[in-house]
Amino acid sequence: MHRFTAALISGALASKVLGFGREILMAQVLGASLVADGFRGAATAVMLPLAFLQNESVPAIMIPMHRDALKDGDGPRRLAALTVALTGIAVILTLIIEALGERWIHVFVGGFTPEGRNLTLDFVRIMALGMPASAMINVLAAGEIALGRTRLTNIRASLLNIAVLMGIALLAMSGNSHTLAWSFAIAFNALGVWGLFTMWREGVLSFRGLTWASVWAAGREFLRRLRPLLALPLAEQGNVWMERALASRITTGAVASLDYARTLTESALLLISQPVGLAVLSSHPPKDPAAQIESIARPILALALPASMFLVMFAPEIVRLVFFRGAFNEQALLLTSGALRGIAVGLWAATLGWILIRILNGAGRNFAAAVIIVTAYTVNIAVNLLTFYILDAGGSGTLLLGLGETVRGIILLAGVVIALDSRRKLLFLIFIASFPAALMALLGWQVHQHFDGTFQRLFAGGVAYMACIALAVALLMPGLYVAAYARVRGVLQV
Repeated sequence: MHRFTAALISGALASKVLGFGREILMAQVLGASLVADGFRGAATAVMLPLAFLQNESVPAIMIPMHRDALKDGDGPRRLAALTVALTGIAVILTLIIEALGERWIHVFVGGFTPEGRNLTLDFVRIMALGMPASAMINVLAAGEIALGRTRLTNIRASLLNIAVLMGIALLAMSGNSHTLAWSFAIAFNALGVWGLFTMWREGVLSFRGLTWASVWAAGREFLRRLRPLLALPLAEQGNVWMERALASRITTGAVASLDYARTLTESALLLISQPVGLAVLSSHPPKDPAAQIESIARPILALALPASMFLVMFAPEIVRLVFFRGAFNEQALLLTSGALRGIAVGLWAATLGWILIRILNGAGRNFAAAVIIVTAYTVNIAVNLLTFYILDAGGSGTLLLGLGETVRGIILLAGVVIALDSRRKLLFLIFIASFPAALMALLGWQVHQHFDGTFQRLFAGGVAYMACIALAVALLMPGLYVAAYARVRGVLQV
C-alpha cells in the first residue's frame, strides 16, 4: 500500500507542478480577464453533466466492481463492457450539450456580459468534443487502480496540463483564444485513444465476445450501485454551478480568481487526499480500523493545520509572489487573495475528511459516505446563497465564496468523525493540533507587524511555519523524534 500510495503521489506531484506552471502562465497572459473567465466557465459547463460518470462515483463503484470481476476471471471483458456503456452515455450527453447551446451557457454564467457569454459558448462547443473520451478515461483509470497500477491516473492530469500550456502559448502567439478550447478537447481524445489501445494490447481490456446485452448489463449494474451515491454528483456539481453563477455576478475576473486560489490550495487534495484515499480504497479492509485511522490522521493534522493558518496569514504575499506579473493586476490580486484566505481556513478539514471518506467507502458504507458528502455540499450552497446579497466587486466577494468552501470541509470532516468509531480519538488529535495552528496565527501576526516586504514576510513566515510543524510533530508523532535520535546516536557510536 505504501508503494502504491507513493506512485500515486509522484504522479500527482508531476501533475501539480505542470498545473502550477499552467496557472502562472495563464495569469501572466490572461490575468483575471473575460477570456480566463470564459474558459473556466466552459470547462465547468462540459464537465458538470459527466459528474456521475467520474469524480467520486467511478472510483468508489468501479474499483470494487472490477475487483469482483477479476476474482470471477472475467475482468477484461467486463471492463470493456462498462467502458462502452459509460462512453455511450457520455456521447448522448455531448449531443445534448451541443444542442442546448446558449441556454446551457446562460444557466452557468448568466452574469457574464453578452460578449462573455458568446465567447464561453464558442469554448463549450469545442470542449464538449472531449466529453466521451473523458468518461472513458475515468473508467479505464479506475480499472488500472483495481489492478494496482497508476499509469493512466498519473498521465491524465499531466497531459491535460501540457495541452493547455500549449494552448496558452499558441494564444499568446496568434491572439486566437479558441486554441485553449481545442487543446482541451484534443488532449482528452488523444489520451483516450492511447489508453484504449494500450490496455487492449496488454489484455487488460477485451472486446472479444462483447454483446449489446453484456454492455447493457454492465451499465445497469453500474447504475444500480450508483443509486446510493447518485445524490453525491448532483450536490457537488450543483455547488459548482451555484458558485460559478454567483461569481459571474461579482465582477469580471472573479471566476478565474477562485481557480487561481485553488491552484494553491488544491495541492493538499491532489498530493495527499486523492492518492492516500485511492490507496486505502484499493487495499483490503484492515484488521484494526482504529489504528489505520489514527496513523493517517496524526501526520495529516501535523502538516495541514499549521499550513492552513500560514495560507490565511500570508495570502496576499503568496499571490503576489506567484501570480503578480503581466496581465495579473491589483484587482486580480485582491480577488485571488480573498478567495485564498476563505478556502484556506478549512483546508485542513477537507484534506483529512476526504481521506476518511474513503475508509467508509472501503468498509462498504457508501450510503453513509454519500449522506455526509451531500450534506457538506448542501451547506456550502446554503452559505453561498445567504452571503449573495453582501457580495461585492472587491476581495470580500471571493472571500465569502471561499468561506463557503471552508464550511463544506468542516461539515465533511465532522460527519466522518461522527460516523467512525474512533471519534473521541480524532477529536482529541484535532484539539492537540490546534495549538501549533494557533501559534502559527500569532507568529504570522507578529511578522506582519515587524516586516514590510513580500519576500521578508514570506521568509519570516516560512521560518515560523517550520517551527510550528516541529511543535506539531512533537505533540502528535513524538516517536519520530525518538527514532531520529536513536539513529543519530547509532551513527555517532559507529
